[in-house]
Amino acid sequence: MNWKGHTILGIIMGLPFLSSPEQIFLVVAGALYPDLDHNVKSEIVKRGIYFSGVLILIDFLVYIFKPQYFDLGLFVGAVSILLIYLIPYFAEHRGITHTFLSLVVISPILGFLAYKLSIISPIIAGIIALIMVTNDKLLGKVIAICVFVWIGVYLIISEVNPLITFQGMYHYIIPIGLGYLSHIVGDSLTPAGCNALYPLNYKFHKKEAVIIMVLWFLVVAYFIWKKNIF
Repeated sequence: MNWKGHTILGIIMGLPFLSSPEQIFLVVAGALYPDLDHNVKSEIVKRGIYFSGVLILIDFLVYIFKPQYFDLGLFVGAVSILLIYLIPYFAEHRGITHTFLSLVVISPILGFLAYKLSIISPIIAGIIALIMVTNDKLLGKVIAICVFVWIGVYLIISEVNPLITFQGMYHYIIPIGLGYLSHIVGDSLTPAGCNALYPLNYKFHKKEAVIIMVLWFLVVAYFIWKKNIF
């Protein structure tokens, strides 16, 4: 599945669980992250590794020579960024980044970074998360799609109460995780399948993708019933 398919499927699977328009950027960031293991994304990965490496080095030198200025939060953030890019750097295409294991590792890390950046602005936090996983050629197109959906979500949420609202870091982690899950579903629908249960040697194909979508639908239906919308 190409980036358009992953973006659309991510939006579809994430939309029912959004409580704030800027979360759409996080959903799409999660939907696009797994393909950082692709060769065409190597420039993003290398840039991220260099950037985070420099931040870690600076923080380390500050700790050694000027410990009173050492910022543990900045250090944790830099290490988090490094982990986000190291995993796809050493991965084969449709390897570890296309697994539930990576989903439960990356979603909290990227969500944590977005949560910290939300101090500046929740929208900026979402856009930065998206920039971190999108190459220069696609960035303009992806952001344009997100802005279009963002406007729609804003209009809907202003008229209808969201199905569910996540607080704190979960406000950022859950949308990324849903986007990530949509990527696994999307690639499972392709003939090559997706080794989602790594390290187990079992590939997800259309049957497994349909099961996940049915479960997703049941969860959405439950929250609709709980809200007594119909």
